[in-house]
Amino acid sequence: MEAPVEFTSDGLALRGILHTPVAAAGKHPGLVLCHGFGGSCRGAGHPELARALEKAGYVVLRFDFRGCGQSEGRRGSVICAEEAADLGRALDFLAAHPAVDKDHLGAIGASLGGSLAIDVAARDPRIKLCVANGAIGDGKRRARHQYPDETSWQAFLQKIDDAERAGTTLNRYDVIYIPEQNRGGLPPGATMDFTPETALSLLELKPEAVIGRIAPRPVLLVHARGDRVVPVGETEALAAAGGANCDTHILESQDHFSSGTPALTAILLDFLGRHLPAR
Repeated sequence: MEAPVEFTSDGLALRGILHTPVAAAGKHPGLVLCHGFGGSCRGAGHPELARALEKAGYVVLRFDFRGCGQSEGRRGSVICAEEAADLGRALDFLAAHPAVDKDHLGAIGASLGGSLAIDVAARDPRIKLCVANGAIGDGKRRARHQYPDETSWQAFLQKIDDAERAGTTLNRYDVIYIPEQNRGGLPPGATMDFTPETALSLLELKPEAVIGRIAPRPVLLVHARGDRVVPVGETEALAAAGGANCDTHILESQDHFSSGTPALTAILLDFLGRHLPAR
């Protein structure tokens, strides 16, 4: 069963969809789905994944971070610390729901959402397992990969500085480039211009530094080998930092927007069945 829901974070209304199994009574494990950079819970395979997890017996909350999708907040402003706070409030909402076993919660994220799931799981023991698909391990390293020579890298940093001084914005693809053939994964009406503070926040992002704190709680890392949005090396670095606690799968694919694909769903359901089984 799907129903629209709303909760608040820093006084802003965050909106999403709650999926609740109807076939089984009692309490169920709860999962929060986190969308990627400037995205929405209504795109990039998130609805399909949520429905598959609901069918498997999980209560699933997919929601829009502040300033994204149908949630309140400044458009074009993605600050990682603020989105981490939003995920915390999403966990509060899910833990308080009568159909949810508050002692069995998990966080699942795609792209930037996966990085945030790792970051928050490292600090919030309520998260019993964490899943990150196509996540960024080090924001500066990922950006440096996008600008491989020193001239283009310095030009990007100067563009951020110029935008700060002028009070203007940066194009989405300057901040995180998406090849034209992969842009269909963006939700309709996706924000295309972002504040320079957004770019700086992403450069400072480093879940790789904290992933080791999640242990012994399990972590699933998934990445498409041919991903041209976030290089597969980001997940390889996360796996190295997380050590034996991480279950890592590299898919033979080029699809960055893969949350709803059968391959990822099968891997995820197997992982959940071993570590957070549905009642």
